[in-house]
Amino acid sequence: MRSAASSLVLVLVSVFGLGCSGRMVAPPADSGVVPQEDGGVMTMDGGTEEDSGLPPEDSGLPVDSGPPDSGPPPCACPAFPTTCTAPAADTPTFTPSGGMIEQLFDVIACADSTLEIAIYEAEWDCISGAIEAQLARDPDLTVRVVVDDDNCGPGSCVVDEITPADRVTVVRDDRSGLMHHKWVIADGARLWVGSANWTERSFCVDHNDALVIEQPEIVARYREIFERMATEGTFGPVAPEEPTTAGAYTVYFSPESPTTMAPAWLTAMVAAIDGAVTEVDVLTNAWTRTEISDALVRAHMRGVRVRAVVSHLYADDAPAQALLAAGIDVRRDNVHDKVLVVDAEVVVTGSANWSRNAWSNNENSLWIADPGVAGIFAAEVGVVHGAARPVEAM
Repeated sequence: MRSAASSLVLVLVSVFGLGCSGRMVAPPADSGVVPQEDGGVMTMDGGTEEDSGLPPEDSGLPVDSGPPDSGPPPCACPAFPTTCTAPAADTPTFTPSGGMIEQLFDVIACADSTLEIAIYEAEWDCISGAIEAQLARDPDLTVRVVVDDDNCGPGSCVVDEITPADRVTVVRDDRSGLMHHKWVIADGARLWVGSANWTERSFCVDHNDALVIEQPEIVARYREIFERMATEGTFGPVAPEEPTTAGAYTVYFSPESPTTMAPAWLTAMVAAIDGAVTEVDVLTNAWTRTEISDALVRAHMRGVRVRAVVSHLYADDAPAQALLAAGIDVRRDNVHDKVLVVDAEVVVTGSANWSRNAWSNNENSLWIADPGVAGIFAAEVGVVHGAARPVEAM
C-alpha cells in the first residue's frame, strides 16, 4: 500500500504533466495596494495603482505582515561566528522564536568562495554586517546580490554599503513585477531559503520560516535561476518549465508566460489539498486567491481537519472569510510565512504569496515530501494557531 506522501507525489507528478492546457484560468486580478513598514503604500507589482495593469481585487502583500501601524521593536543582532560551524541541513527554523538568524549566519560564516543572494527587502545592517565580516576574513570571497529596485533602490539598501565594494556586485530588477525571492547560496553547494526578508521585523516580529538545503540538484536549479537574473538580466515571464525534483524536494519557479494563467505551483497546491486524507495546516500572509480556500472548504466538508492562521491584514479577505463561514478554525497573527502542510507529510513553503500578483513576480514554491520536516512545520502551525486571535466575520 502506498503511503500518503507517495500518493501525493503521484498526484503532483500528474499535475506537473498538465502543461498549459491543465491550468486554471485566473479570475479578475486585484488592486495590489499594500501598506508598508514606513506607512506608505505600494502596489504588489511595484507600480502604482494606475500603471500596475491589474484591475481591482488582490492586494498580495509581499512584505512584513502587520498590523500596519506597528513598528518593529528593538531587535538583537547576535555575534557573528568567528569560525565555521556547518548548519544542519533539512532542519527548519522559525521566527520570532529564534534560531533563524543564527542559521543564516552559519551559512555566511562557512562561505569560502561565493555568496549568491536573491533578496527582496534588505534593510537590516545586522545581516549586511555579517557579510562584510566574512569578506574581511576571507580575501577570496566574492558576493553577488540580486534585489528589487522598489524596496532596495540605489543608495537606500544595506547591500550597497557592504565593503570592499569591488568584491560585491548588486543587480536590480527594475520591472513592475517584483523580484520576491529570499535565498542565499554559499559556494554553489549550500542553500538557505525561506519566507523572511532581511528586516528586523521579519526576524523579530513576524512568523517566518527557513531551512538549509544541500541536495545538489535543487541547489543547482536555484543557481540556474540566479544566473538567469544576475547574468542574463532575465526577470520577466518565461515559457512554462517543469519543476525540479530531487530527494524529498520539488521546486517551482515563476513568473510563467502568460501571467494571466495560474502558475503551476498554485494548480499543484489545489490538487494536493484535494488529495488530503487527514489534515491540512495553513500559515500564510498575503492570501487573496479563492482557488485555495475553495479546496480547503472541500477538504473540510469531507472530514479533513483544517486549521489556518492568516496575516492580520488579510483576515477580512475572501479566503479567510470563506473558511470561517464553512466552520473552519481560522485565526490571525503577524504571519509572513507561505506554508501549507498536507497530512503532516508534505510541506509547501518558499516566497510565493497566494495572491494574483504573485503570478507576475519572481517567486519560488518549495515542496518537501518528508514526514519529519512536515511534522516540525505542523507543530509550528499548532503553536502559532494556539496563540493567535480568532478571525471575526465581516
